[in-house]
Amino acid sequence: MILLDSANLDDIARARALGFVRGVTTNPTLMRKETDDPRRHLERIAAAVEPLELFYQPTGAYGSLADEADAVFRLDRRIVLKLPATPDGVALAGAMVSRGAAVALTAVQSPPAMIVAEAIGCTAVIPYVDRAQRDIRTDPQLVSALARLRRRRDTRIVAASVKSVGQFVTAFLDGADAVTAPLAVLESLLSHPAALEAERQFAAEYRPKA
Repeated sequence: MILLDSANLDDIARARALGFVRGVTTNPTLMRKETDDPRRHLERIAAAVEPLELFYQPTGAYGSLADEADAVFRLDRRIVLKLPATPDGVALAGAMVSRGAAVALTAVQSPPAMIVAEAIGCTAVIPYVDRAQRDIRTDPQLVSALARLRRRRDTRIVAASVKSVGQFVTAFLDGADAVTAPLAVLESLLSHPAALEAERQFAAEYRPKA
């Protein structure tokens, strides 16, 4: 599955027009670029994304993450809540899962977090690919490690922090079920010059000769 990592409505429209994007992921940094009222903006995103999948990470803009997670859960139960793979984040994740919410642990930068995510019934884990490769504290083969540990196929690995087409492809090769990337990366996936050259050649075959 291919997802767009953005909170920008124009990006979402362009990504949907590509024909292969199946959902959108957001985070507080992406939301901050677009709005001071992330919950209201989330409603706009949800309308623009429907019926595709939508991941939303509570921002803290309204106080406690628990209150915001509850408000989003009541707003639209199809939204996947992203909560951090930290003690506080996991405690909230477990509570939301027990209420029937779809929850993804995000910033899953170590293999034990996969074990915990499966134990509490998360729908997905979200490792940060580029960050793992730049951080000496993190296994650069993080996605592979998570894939080897996984025991439940319904706990998806959604690779994020993907900055290039190479990282996008490698994440799938390493076992990711989905990759979320910025629009620029998604628009580059099918820009191989040989393919574009072939397209131009075929288009010229029946073009009227001067």
